[in-house]
Amino acid sequence: MNESLRATIERLTPEIVQLRHELHEHPEIRFEEHWTSDRVARFLDEAGIPYTRGHAKGTGIVATLNGGPGKTVVLRADMDALEIQEATGLPYASKIPNRMHACGHDGHTSCLCGVAKTLAHHKDLIKGTVKFVFQPAEEEAAGGRFIVQEGILDGADAVFALHGWPSIPAGNIGVRNGWLMAGADTFRIVVEGKACHGADPGAGIDPIMVAAHITTALQTVVSRELNPHDAGVVTIGKIHAGTATNIIPEKAVMEGTFRSFTPEVRDKIANAVRRIAENVALAFRAKATLELSENRYPPLSNDPVMTDFVRETAGEVLGTDRVQEIASPYMGAEDFAFYLQKVPGSFICLGVNPDSRNPYPPLHNPLYNFGDRPIPVAMTLMSNLALRFLERG
Repeated sequence: MNESLRATIERLTPEIVQLRHELHEHPEIRFEEHWTSDRVARFLDEAGIPYTRGHAKGTGIVATLNGGPGKTVVLRADMDALEIQEATGLPYASKIPNRMHACGHDGHTSCLCGVAKTLAHHKDLIKGTVKFVFQPAEEEAAGGRFIVQEGILDGADAVFALHGWPSIPAGNIGVRNGWLMAGADTFRIVVEGKACHGADPGAGIDPIMVAAHITTALQTVVSRELNPHDAGVVTIGKIHAGTATNIIPEKAVMEGTFRSFTPEVRDKIANAVRRIAENVALAFRAKATLELSENRYPPLSNDPVMTDFVRETAGEVLGTDRVQEIASPYMGAEDFAFYLQKVPGSFICLGVNPDSRNPYPPLHNPLYNFGDRPIPVAMTLMSNLALRFLERG
């Protein structure tokens, strides 16, 4: 590894740590990342890095460093947070009620800022073009789809991103060829019954009871309809119904997600969810309507050549003992999958667990924190990936 590059990363790390703390204090959800976008823009201004704004429905930023003729590599970070009340007790915990960086996007964004500033200091090493994409709305709204549709990846030769991974020790990374994360659909089931007094249930049709039966029946889709060798998940995450303890409401609304890796399994699950919801409701004299969200996430599949390149680069700059293989795909979803459908690249799992002897809070948990230790590791890896890819042409 270039010693001058290493020294720059070491010098910049405290600044990037402080930036992450600021971002962590100001979490914003999908397409509302206005403070975050402004803070990233201010950082880029101070670093003298050119950029454009207004991408992906408004809050996205794309910065560019051009070192002359050559190929183009894209590095991406997501900026949005989740609707969770933070419980970490950190001195830089969220200042916004029911908003939290529980998936570590504060870390992803600050690390990419650090990579951009590092490479700006070493522009003489850039043998081509590096694009830095600060993307909104990864959670639930598929912001990456808009980045691709806008043509930001047109002409790119490689694309890389990383994500904090609680099961991997801080200082290490995880890699996997092919499928790493599942495709995801979100859905809404509206159950229509008949309202009545809670003391006289026979006068109505209870949509809450129907929703409970649908929830139970949906758990048989994976266990009884899929081939045991096909991975799938069906989850109901929200049920809303009722206004008082003595009223059977007219309607219940269920929301959930299902996950898969192939179009065939995806269609099979979608058809089963619709069939079960409609017919279970019919059996109880109710009506159920399934609505599938347009924000569907494709499975995330890492390009084998690019992933081998990540293995090689990480082994050289971090040490081969700090590169581990991800044994099996994760059923979570990531809209970086849209990028990988367009350009060959790899999605990297960045270790965040500071104590490998104990389990770390999982993603989307009120106690999750990206932490500071992964920052120089991420900056080192991503800076070298960009420079080495362009140098090799």
